[in-house]
Amino acid sequence: MRFDDRLATVLAQPVAASHDRNVRWRQLVDLVARSTATADRVLLDRAIATIEQDRSAIAEPLRAAAARSIAGAAIPVALLEVFAGDSLAVAAPLLAGGRLEGDALERVRRSASPDVRRFLDTLHPGAPKPAELPEMTLTQVAPDRERAEDSSPGAPAETSIGDVVARLDRLRSERDRDRARSVLPEPVRSDSADTRSVFRWECSPGGEIDWVEGVPRGPLIGRSIAVADPDEGVDDCVERAFSIRAPFRDCVLELGDEGQLAGRWTISGAPAFAANDGRFIGYRGIAQRGEPQEFAAPEPSTAPLPDSHDTLREMIHEIKTPLNAIIGFAEIIDGQYFGPAHRRYRERAAQIVSNARALLEAANDLDFVARIQSAGSTSGQRTDLKTFFPAFTGRILEKAAQHGVQVDIQSGDADGLCALEPTLTERLLARFSDAVLGATAPGEQLMMRVRRAGGQCGIAISRPRSTILATRDDLLDPEFTIGDSDRGLLGLGFSLRLVNGLVELAGGTLDINDQYLTLLLPLVERDQG
Repeated sequence: MRFDDRLATVLAQPVAASHDRNVRWRQLVDLVARSTATADRVLLDRAIATIEQDRSAIAEPLRAAAARSIAGAAIPVALLEVFAGDSLAVAAPLLAGGRLEGDALERVRRSASPDVRRFLDTLHPGAPKPAELPEMTLTQVAPDRERAEDSSPGAPAETSIGDVVARLDRLRSERDRDRARSVLPEPVRSDSADTRSVFRWECSPGGEIDWVEGVPRGPLIGRSIAVADPDEGVDDCVERAFSIRAPFRDCVLELGDEGQLAGRWTISGAPAFAANDGRFIGYRGIAQRGEPQEFAAPEPSTAPLPDSHDTLREMIHEIKTPLNAIIGFAEIIDGQYFGPAHRRYRERAAQIVSNARALLEAANDLDFVARIQSAGSTSGQRTDLKTFFPAFTGRILEKAAQHGVQVDIQSGDADGLCALEPTLTERLLARFSDAVLGATAPGEQLMMRVRRAGGQCGIAISRPRSTILATRDDLLDPEFTIGDSDRGLLGLGFSLRLVNGLVELAGGTLDINDQYLTLLLPLVERDQG
C-alpha cells in the first residue's frame, strides 16, 4: 500500500471511544514521522492538524511514549512544532535528538511552551532569541542618549534594527524599575530636611548598588547589601532579607566617618522580579539619614508587597524545570532510543529517573501548599473524616502489603470535620504514612489509631523498631537515616521534616513520643463547615 493511501486510511478511522482515538493518534505520529518529500501535502497537513487537535485527549504517558519512539529520526518540522507545544517531559527526548538550526529552530521555538523554550535555549545556547535580549541598566542607556543629543539637527536619521530593539529594551527596563519602585512608600521629609537627607537606590542581583538618585553616586556605587558590615555597610537585617529575597524596612546602613554622606542611614528595600519570566533582578529602595524615629510616619502604602508564596512557587518552578529535563535524558539512555547502552548505564539511568521523580514529588508538595496559601485561604471545603477514612485505610493496607508490613488499623473515632480541604488532608496523610512505612522492616507489624483530642484529630502510627532509640530531633534531622530499613529515597528524617513543615503550614502539628508518631489535624464544628 502506498504511503498516501495508508495515511488516508488512518485518517478515515472512526474514533468512537478513547482507545480508538489513542490508536489513531499514535499511528498518525508514526506515519508523519516517516513521511518523505513525495507525500501528499494536503494529507500531511490534515494528519498534523489531527495530531495537534487530539493531543489534549491523549494521556501524557502515551504522548511521551510516542515522542520517544520517533526520537533520533529526521522528523518534519511541522510535527516537531506540535510536540514543542507539549510539556517538557514529552518533548525533551524528541528535541534532544533532533538537529535544529536556522529557520527550523526558530519555528519550533515560536511554537514551544515556556519550559520547552528554556530547554531549547539550553540545547542551542548560540542561537538568536528575538525580543529576549538581556536587561540594560541606566548606565548602559546613557551613552545612547548622549549620542542622540550630540547628533546635528540637520543630519538624516539612520535607524537600524538594533536601534529599534535597544529602544524597546530601554522602555521595558524602565517599566520594570517603575513597577519595582511602586511597592515602596515615598519618603516623608520634615521641614528641616535638606536635599542630602534622602536618596533612592537600586542594586543588581548580586547585591551591588548600581544606581543612585538624590546624592553623589561615588560613595555608594559598588557597595554590597548582600553581606553585613557593621562598621561600613549594612547590618544583619539586610543580609538576612537579601538571602531569602524578602523586603526589609528601617535597617541600618553605615557610610563611615568621612565624606559628605558619612554617618548612619536608615535603609528600606524590596526585591524586584522581571515581569516576563519572574527572574530576580535585584532590590529597589530608599535610604534616609539618621534613625527611623527622626522622621514623620509615612502613609501606609496601598501597593502590595511581593507575595512570598508566589516567590516560593517561582523558585519551585525553577527546580522542577531541570528535573524534568534530567528525567527526559535519563529515559533516553534507559530506553536506548539513540542506540544500545551498556547494562550498567541503563541501571544507573533508571535509578536517576526514580530519584528525580521522587524529588519532583517533594517539590510538588511544597508547590501544593504554596498554591493554597497564595489564594489567601482554602476554598471553604472541609474533610468529613467518617467518609474519608474507609477509602484511605484501604490505600494504607495496600501500600503496607507491598512493603511486607502488617498494619492494625482502629479508626472507630474517625468522626469529625477536619478544617482542611480533602485534597490537602489526603496528601498530608499519604506523605506521613509513606514515610513511616518506608522505614519499617518487612514482617514487622504496626498499629494505627485514630482519636479525637479536643479541637484536633490525631492519627497515630506506632514507631518502627529501628527508630525506638532515635530522639525527636534525630527523626526531624534531614540527614537522619536508619540504614537498610529506610527505603525512602530522601531518608526518614527528610520525609518527616517535610511532613512536619506541611502540617504546620496547614495549622496542625506532628507529635513524636516514645511509642507513636502522631499527626494532629485541626477540626471545626459542623455548623462552621
